[in-house]
Amino acid sequence: MDLTALDQLQGLTADSLAMLSDAEMLTLTNQLLQVQALDRQTNQLKYYLPVSETATAIHRSTKRIIGVGGGNGSSKTDSCLVELCIRATGEIPLSLRDSYPREKLRGPINCRVVVESITNTLETIILPKLKWEHWQGVDQPGGVRGHYGWLPKHCLQKGDWSASWTGRTRTLDVRYHDPDTGEYRGLSRIQFMSYDQDPADFASGDFHFILHDEPPKEAIWVENLVRAKRVDGTMMLAMTWPDDPTTPVDWIIDRVYEVAQPGKEHDETYAWFDLFATDNQNLNQTALAELARSLSLSERQRRIYGQNLRLSNRVHPLFTDVPKVWCFACVDLTILNEEGRCGTCQSDAVCAFTHVQPVVGNPAYPVVCLLDPHPRKPHMLLWVQVDPNDDWGVIHELECAGSPGEVQERVQAIDEDYGWSSVTRVMDPNMGRSPSGVTRDVTWQDAFEREGLVFDLAEDGAAGRQVVNDYLKPDPQTHRPRCTVDPRCLRTIFQMKRYCFDDHKLTKEKDQKQTTKQKNDDMPTLLKYLANRSPDFRSLRAVGTVWKRDTGRYLPSSRK
Repeated sequence: MDLTALDQLQGLTADSLAMLSDAEMLTLTNQLLQVQALDRQTNQLKYYLPVSETATAIHRSTKRIIGVGGGNGSSKTDSCLVELCIRATGEIPLSLRDSYPREKLRGPINCRVVVESITNTLETIILPKLKWEHWQGVDQPGGVRGHYGWLPKHCLQKGDWSASWTGRTRTLDVRYHDPDTGEYRGLSRIQFMSYDQDPADFASGDFHFILHDEPPKEAIWVENLVRAKRVDGTMMLAMTWPDDPTTPVDWIIDRVYEVAQPGKEHDETYAWFDLFATDNQNLNQTALAELARSLSLSERQRRIYGQNLRLSNRVHPLFTDVPKVWCFACVDLTILNEEGRCGTCQSDAVCAFTHVQPVVGNPAYPVVCLLDPHPRKPHMLLWVQVDPNDDWGVIHELECAGSPGEVQERVQAIDEDYGWSSVTRVMDPNMGRSPSGVTRDVTWQDAFEREGLVFDLAEDGAAGRQVVNDYLKPDPQTHRPRCTVDPRCLRTIFQMKRYCFDDHKLTKEKDQKQTTKQKNDDMPTLLKYLANRSPDFRSLRAVGTVWKRDTGRYLPSSRK
């Protein structure tokens, strides 16, 4: 390739540039494009673009334990390999130059990458993703949809892979440069291992960054955790949840996934990110839509959206806090082809939606307050605002440990702050009829009524679950779900994403149980009680006068 265009460009001035003929300008432009293409090939890391905002958040995260779940082709492996390359070389992509946390760059560092198999994974998949001369993607080499290997040529010793790679020890030495000055600081070392090795093989060395590609054995994870903790390093896991329920991943759910979720058990040093194949524009989205047509709902959830296998039997599978696409012709979730049409039926009657949206309090709208009392844990309360279209907005939630009198004080304060003119109160019928304490003849319903909170007993029929599912579907007229949840209602969002049907001990050739698990059931059950009442705007406005105040901190005029 002729690189004289660079020298010619340096000698150009505004006057001399204007003197070039059209043919000379075209020649110079073509030469510069060739130079840029060569630079992209030898330094692909500089041109890296995250496939989504979630992928960008992975690179901005400073957590010590990072899990990345994703469907096949969601770019989970590439996103994590890019993070590895940034930390090992100090080279920050242009797209992240202003936002990448500099405190993560401590090079030169020791890294470890653990894969499923040396022969079937490392040699054929992982290493080609790192070699600068190897192209990966849908388009022809140099096209838009794809990339060259992530390790820059100038970060290899002598610019040569063979000079940096040691096959006997499966280690790769790469040059680390200061991210701001470009000054050479030394060599980072990347060690590659596989899950078929004995866990004892992992019990040596200290590592600043350890990447696991797909689920490891728990013993291997523990050994690596020790190696990383000793130097305040980072553990990263990139995986697609397996289809086989016998695959031992429960420990990942308990030790990594759950502690990274919002809630009482959340560990601030953990983070979990979910990547969708539909967000990866390097894929042929039309082909992906065709693939989705051949998959069952549970297979789509795992293979495309990377959903946890344990959550494949959710009671409300449509509920989502991230944008998804709905097809009104199919009456189902869909994946758009490259023309923006439904990949299943080719209809253009589609819309993007999510259930987590701000719900603005309106004092003129009626509200249903639902209560699930508990003798040994906090009482659960939910406020649902009903608008003139009879749509539901879950606007407030409360966990309150204490007596009915203490609950009454909290409830009164919330009602006053929103300024609602009418509130209807509904209680769990099972607990409502149960004794509230040592006095057997006083039920929970009686106890709250004595404090001024009059709750009706709800209907406990299972039909309400299907009504909730119907309200979760986008409306053909408004293109919005009929049930939305305010982002502040964290427990409601958490439980709606995890409320599941129970499983058989032996699931082979058995239909899904219709009984639900008791875990994460509080808020979804309250919504079922709401659905069983079939609330409508006109009827609710005529009942339930409450305390009034002109303004409050939850009203639109004062919400921040």
